Amino acid sequence: MSRLSGLLLAALVLAACDTDTPDPVAFQGVDIAAEGEATLALEGGALVVSGLDGSREGGFQVDGLPDRVDVEIDPLPIPVGGRFGVEVRDGDAVLASLYNEATAAGRFDVRFDFPDALGATAAIVRYRLNGEVRFEGQVDLVPGRTSGRRQPTSGGSGEGDTGSTHVIRERGRYVVVSDSGEDAPRRAGGCTGFLMTPPPPFGEAGQAAICADWIEIEPVLTATVRQGTVSVLARGVGSFTVRSLEAQ
Repeated sequence: MSRLSGLLLAALVLAACDTDTPDPVAFQGVDIAAEGEATLALEGGALVVSGLDGSREGGFQVDGLPDRVDVEIDPLPIPVGGRFGVEVRDGDAVLASLYNEATAAGRFDVRFDFPDALGATAAIVRYRLNGEVRFEGQVDLVPGRTSGRRQPTSGGSGEGDTGSTHVIRERGRYVVVSDSGEDAPRRAGGCTGFLMTPPPPFGEAGQAAICADWIEIEPVLTATVRQGTVSVLARGVGSFTVRSLEAQ
């Protein structure tokens, strides 16, 4: 191989590496970078995250180690088998996660996870409507599995489109939130947002569903959790559109 051919080959390899590690994108003053199989594009003042059809998954990571991240998206109907949510990570280790996972047409399950390594044995699940607590209960976490992570635990099941997600760090722990967003459709009986059935053992058969616009999960911890990066991730939704992103 000639020296010129070798240089051209090296240049092609470097170019391929560059495409695999896209440069961060600035959106509303916040630096973010694509994750997984997602593609990011700025369109009409919004951030469009696409490339997530079928079993494809990905999203974006927020730069730095923020104490709070607030993400508002266009109302997102999640197809069966798909999910949308947020993860807090320290390297490859997940510190906290919360996903709305579609289990049937028009229905989803709120699934959350706090690893064994954090020492959490339970979590407080709260449903709020216009800031008022409509339901609160303590849920025991399912015993651990491989790599120090738990089996994701149910925070209840519901109907409605996901509208936003939040991560709030307070008192040395991460609170994760699923929010119906400001543009939530009105449901029967004047309910705006999610129509939720609490998780076992609270969600007894025949119990009336609870109207809520904010589903909040807080781990019960005895120690401070280290800070981590925040990623907004989805699978099988095709695309989702971010209207507002704030990080503190």
